[in-house]
Amino acid sequence: MIPEPQRAYVLELLLALGPATGGFVLAGAQAMKFWLPRARATRDFDFILDVMSLRPLDVSISQVLASLGYTPVPEARLFQFDKPIPDSVEVMRIEFMAPEEYQRGVRDFRVDIQEGVHARGCAAASIALRESDVRQLNGFLPSGAPASTTVRVIRPTALVLMKCLAMDDRYRNLRGPLHAEHDRNEARVHATDIVAVLSAQANLGEFRTSFLAQCPAGPLRDRVLRILTEYFGDENKPGSLLYEEFLRLESGPEEDDSRHELLHARRILSAFLGATPC
Repeated sequence: MIPEPQRAYVLELLLALGPATGGFVLAGAQAMKFWLPRARATRDFDFILDVMSLRPLDVSISQVLASLGYTPVPEARLFQFDKPIPDSVEVMRIEFMAPEEYQRGVRDFRVDIQEGVHARGCAAASIALRESDVRQLNGFLPSGAPASTTVRVIRPTALVLMKCLAMDDRYRNLRGPLHAEHDRNEARVHATDIVAVLSAQANLGEFRTSFLAQCPAGPLRDRVLRILTEYFGDENKPGSLLYEEFLRLESGPEEDDSRHELLHARRILSAFLGATPC
């Protein structure tokens, strides 16, 4: 479950958004905390926005954010917002994504949501909006008052789909050499999250069936299956190497644990890929 102090502040945000909350789908590592026994730590909250349901609402998302102390991240062009958590070194960062079919154009990936709020256009975000479930979130507000609300959470199959696409984009360093180190780190995170989700599945066959069913035959499905094979087809493929890098960075002197985790991941990936031929 989402830890404190972040849980208190995301509860505060969701309750303040009121009816607009129905147009928000929680994705990324925070979503993984709802259905994995262990998920990596993160301060970021990634939301996929249902553009068409949010645009006509009277609720002003930008005004809600401002009233709670969030400010736009300057370089993010109104799709990332930060809020320092009082009396703490922690920061709340909110990032908005939306289906790429609504973005401004080929050279401008932004999606207009409302005045003062954009989202980053993402492939497969429309699938994630559809492939989500309502989950309960309980806790306490920053004031200490008990609070409860619901939030739509991306399903594991849709998250793996989006992670594959994001990993490929970051690994290929489409933004150029100035972002090479950051993009490599992000590709490593996405590869690790893919392994984590697959490793948690009790039945990879059922997961595979649901994974394929969410993405109709066509260019997107072909691309995702190609990414899976090209990145995880064997131990020398980029995705496997990215995961190995992560393990070596995390394990430190515990090399035996790293080797064990790597062998386990290879078995899981081989089982999944062996059942999903391109």
